[in-house]
Amino acid sequence: MNKRMRVASFFLVLVVFSVVALKKMGCCSCCASNIACRSSFFDQEGAVVRPLEELLELLEIEHDGTLDSVVGATQKEWLRPAGKERWEVESRHEEKREQIMPLLEQLGCVHELLPSQKNYMYGIVLGALVSRVRTRFAFLIEQWKKGVRFEELVFFGGQRPLHSELESAEILFDLNNKDLPFSPDWQLQGEIPKTEAQMMRMVFDQADLPEDFKKQVRVTVVDAPMQKKSDGTLRRPNTNDTVQEWLRTNPKPGTCLLSSNQPYAGRQHSVACTILPETFVVETIGAAAQNDLPIVIYLDTLARWLYQERKRRA
Repeated sequence: MNKRMRVASFFLVLVVFSVVALKKMGCCSCCASNIACRSSFFDQEGAVVRPLEELLELLEIEHDGTLDSVVGATQKEWLRPAGKERWEVESRHEEKREQIMPLLEQLGCVHELLPSQKNYMYGIVLGALVSRVRTRFAFLIEQWKKGVRFEELVFFGGQRPLHSELESAEILFDLNNKDLPFSPDWQLQGEIPKTEAQMMRMVFDQADLPEDFKKQVRVTVVDAPMQKKSDGTLRRPNTNDTVQEWLRTNPKPGTCLLSSNQPYAGRQHSVACTILPETFVVETIGAAAQNDLPIVIYLDTLARWLYQERKRRA
């Protein structure tokens, strides 16, 4: 083996070792610098990081410093009531907003997240209300325009019925929506969408997309079923369910660029990394949080992210 080949072999081993090491630490090899892609709540000694500690103190959350204690306390104090959606929760802690927001910024819940690489196997849009789906898809398309490439576009949707007010026909067909311009020649084909998955397919069809994107990218829509609860009633599929449903289609392992938005990116990244095999390398991006987003939504999302990180570590 000549010198050049020995050097190349050394760097190949180094890259493989780095990927394995990052996976074991809970990080993604393609995005170790992306705060949504790291477990950033505890330091190397296992102590709560200062921004989270200050937030817990500010909101008078009692805990003993362990992950189990912090998760238990925040689940009790910050989660929205069962059966309520985010937009249905009453406002809390707004009087402390100026103190809370800098801490949430340090925890990676506020600012936009950009891709660290140029090439991925999958570009993934996570499900949500139609306005947020458009935001997430538009953010992904914006990265494409900047030179980011992926082979397949996957919408993580499900059979959630559309919201009668927040996803009305007027909103679904709003040519002047601020998030994602319509293609000039778009026309509705068939019936009005009734579920999230149908809506996501329609959002793709509506979008005014770059020509090279339309020619090069395959499109898949995940359609996760409604989930039965212990009392026999049904709940809408969540991120966990849509990831599981996608895995049932036996996708080829590869790099995944998840498009979310703040403050949900960290928690959704953690869900994907918990469920997907290590042969899938995940990076999560997303637009910055809206300036007027209520504090209760940040706290609810942070509590879910903490819970998911504990599950991911286990």
